[in-house]
Amino acid sequence: MITSIPRSAGSLLVLLGASLMSAGCSTPSPPGGVPVGEVDAEMRVQREAIERVLADHRPQAAAIGIIRGGYLYREYYFGQEREGVAVNAASRFEVASVSKMIATETFLRMVAAGDASLDMKLADYWTDPDLAGDPRLEMLAARHVLTHKTGFPNWRFFRADGKLAFEADPGARYGYSGEGFQYLFRALEHKTGLTYPQMVERYLLVPLGIDDAVVGFEDQVGPAMVWNRTPEGAWLRPDCRPGFCWPAGDWSAAGGLKISLEDLARILISVGSADGYDDALAEERDRIVTDRGTEATVDCALAPTQCPLAQGYGLGMLRVDGPQSRWIGHEGGDWSQLTLAVIDRTDGDGIVVLLAGPMEQDVGLMSDLLELIDPDNPWTVRFAQWQAQIAEDR
Repeated sequence: MITSIPRSAGSLLVLLGASLMSAGCSTPSPPGGVPVGEVDAEMRVQREAIERVLADHRPQAAAIGIIRGGYLYREYYFGQEREGVAVNAASRFEVASVSKMIATETFLRMVAAGDASLDMKLADYWTDPDLAGDPRLEMLAARHVLTHKTGFPNWRFFRADGKLAFEADPGARYGYSGEGFQYLFRALEHKTGLTYPQMVERYLLVPLGIDDAVVGFEDQVGPAMVWNRTPEGAWLRPDCRPGFCWPAGDWSAAGGLKISLEDLARILISVGSADGYDDALAEERDRIVTDRGTEATVDCALAPTQCPLAQGYGLGMLRVDGPQSRWIGHEGGDWSQLTLAVIDRTDGDGIVVLLAGPMEQDVGLMSDLLELIDPDNPWTVRFAQWQAQIAEDR
């Protein structure tokens, strides 16, 4: 069983500008009985290599967590939360679509508690006004949301009419959809009487001892928040984009979560161990049922020798299987974030990378970091392919 590491443990390295300095946290016992001196030497080499990569790319902010055997084993921090404030272990990053992993884990724990069902018909609890009268509502179930087979667009504002609509029958085909996650939790709000942030708190955060993640959108910026910075250098508070801010009191189950690296690692480790529900539900979660087609984690046509045995969506999370690995987690990207949180269920090894800054610029940084830290990770191939595509398009 994978268990989370106490908050006071772990090797903490804070990278400020191009320099490194150690912070006073204790180091857990090295895995595999490796002598402490050898671990310290290897750690120095790794942090110097990470420092060089970060110095080459100069992101606004970065937090990197390495998980071994179900423990958050190392942490590295770089850059600024906002002008004059260095990133540290308390810094809360906006994690973009990694938020979907948190929404999924919340929902699965609700299923385990008997408060929700994978096959619950969402029309029994709520109907979006844009869809009123559409007979396909009778087909739409929670399972379609988690497997990205709702038939919805990613977001309604991408449509010419700005309205939510079925572009395919529920269950018919894959279509990545943030709208689907919104729809599911709107229905659950009507079913349970709880807001989405209250659901996340009750079913996930409180059981894991997490008390400072921010799930909804706020009008006041709390401490230790990583702000957004435009390419022109202007600082925007969290929940804002150039020309737009999310209304205070609103929420998104598809993006917008603000959380520290340590707390996100705590959730990822719990996902890896599936300790929030029984083995039957974990097996259902892990069953790969959705082929993502051209959005696959690894484009096997470009990397046939690195092609996974299986890849796609299980329930709400990305799954990639190799000969001796079973990866689960999620990635996220928005105009000023690029994030990754994945763990191998076979050995409890994983990685969390939170980057703030222009997303396209950070793809190369993510690629270089993964190649340095975990070259056999399938997302190393994924981000290298993405970076190559960016270079080709320029």
